Amino acid sequence: MRGSQGTTLLFLALAVVLFFFSLTLLPAVEFYCRFQRPAMFLLMIQILLLAIRARVPRISEDRALWVATLVFVTLGIVFNFVLLAMSRGKC
Repeated sequence: MRGSQGTTLLFLALAVVLFFFSLTLLPAVEFYCRFQRPAMFLLMIQILLLAIRARVPRISEDRALWVATLVFVTLGIVFNFVLLAMSRGKC
């Protein structure tokens, strides 16, 4: 495995883990207030990961991995944003 593929796999693994953490934060309505801080923390980490990943150069060989990373980071950001938006009116 070449260095760029290893880096891309690392970013993809991190994006998938953060995505599943974000997914687990979508609880029942009565728990929204409890999960605001973890959602904000995950949102900041995912935005940072997206910014770092955008600056790392892409190579045509790892394009599919780069797209997968982008998809999982974006979905994680959306889940956290939805949680924060829904909890804003409830807390």
